[in-house]
Amino acid sequence: MAATLKRTQMYFPEEMLQQIRQLADNEHSSIAEIVRAAVGDFLEKKQKKSVDWDNDPLWGIVGQTASADGDLSANHDDYLYGGKR
Repeated sequence: MAATLKRTQMYFPEEMLQQIRQLADNEHSSIAEIVRAAVGDFLEKKQKKSVDWDNDPLWGIVGQTASADGDLSANHDDYLYGGKR
């Protein structure tokens, strides 16, 4: 089943529009198809960027070490740089 398309209006800088037109001509496609593909790729990347922290393998090492100084996370600058900055 094909997706229902909704009409919208967009504004592009002239040079960018020329590049899109050239790409559409080279690919025997329409400007709308080029823009839809670009937006689809953008949205896919954005969705992949959201991290699934519950399944992140680095969480497996959390809590596996200990320190005699129990305040490392709060005072790490003091330990690294020798005093508050």
